[in-house]
Amino acid sequence: MDIAPPPVGFRFAPAALIANIPALPCDVYIQNGGRAVLFAGAGAEAEAVSRRLNRGVSILIRHEDEDLLATALIKAIPGVLRSSRMGADSRSRIAYGLATASVRSLLSADAHPDASDLLQSHDVVDAITDALVGDDSLVGAMVAVLEPHPATYIQAINTAVYSVLLARRLGITHGEALRAVGRGALLHDIGKIKMPNEILDKPGPLDDREWAIVRKHPDAGQTLVVALLGSEPTYLHIIRDHHERSDGSGYPTGRSAHSLPYDSQLVAITDAFVGLTSVRSYQQPMSAAGALRKMRLVQKGQFNDEIMREFIALLAGWHDIRRHELGALLSALGH
Repeated sequence: MDIAPPPVGFRFAPAALIANIPALPCDVYIQNGGRAVLFAGAGAEAEAVSRRLNRGVSILIRHEDEDLLATALIKAIPGVLRSSRMGADSRSRIAYGLATASVRSLLSADAHPDASDLLQSHDVVDAITDALVGDDSLVGAMVAVLEPHPATYIQAINTAVYSVLLARRLGITHGEALRAVGRGALLHDIGKIKMPNEILDKPGPLDDREWAIVRKHPDAGQTLVVALLGSEPTYLHIIRDHHERSDGSGYPTGRSAHSLPYDSQLVAITDAFVGLTSVRSYQQPMSAAGALRKMRLVQKGQFNDEIMREFIALLAGWHDIRRHELGALLSALGH
């Protein structure tokens, strides 16, 4: 069923998630005859408001209230992940929904982020990182809820989750170093908000002009982050390098493995995997095994062998990769 667009000055908000915050940070509305009608005022008990909503009814908030709602959703993430009232599956599902809703406006097309948006994204990925390190029961559950969605903001969350788990497996366990991996992975594609939508969403191959524009997004991303923060964060190199390749075939500079930071090579692998297993305007998603096989055999030499081997082993417990397929992939890596 087609859903009417929101009235001018409003946007749809995640109705299913507001029950996880204590009180509404802003007024919420419902749509009636093309108009936004006030449903509950700021300060109302959010769970009670959620119960009053009819199933399937979308809620609206004013554009100027987006930051208020995002802040409330972000603050709820640690509590959800630590909750003793829910199992790991429910905690992961709700936290993932909160996280994706919180970073949507930062990483969506035509976004105009400011410094507070960037700092809020740090809070989102830090909460998930801390939870994944401190609670092993969440690891498989969090991976299970990752959606193969085409949206940049969802692929960013997925890449961050995989990157944190892979970094931990590779021995990057120091709090700040691990958080830097998560932050860099979350924001690796932020430069795409400066790219034309007609290029990013093009259903067929890019021509030379379009490809030249897309190849600028790592530089655009690092320039934007520095401009917003006023300094270079510790994860800036991840944004800059996530499309560089071990054999020097990547971009924007064509540097090879010996000059690429280890964590940049790590995120390059998780980013490529998420891209191959996600729905795209120009491709259907591949299976986990198919994506890993392509990365190792078709794109041979592009990715760090050691990191790739550990990523395959890491994924074996979560995805439908048959034992013989895993063995063949590890054999291809010389193991």
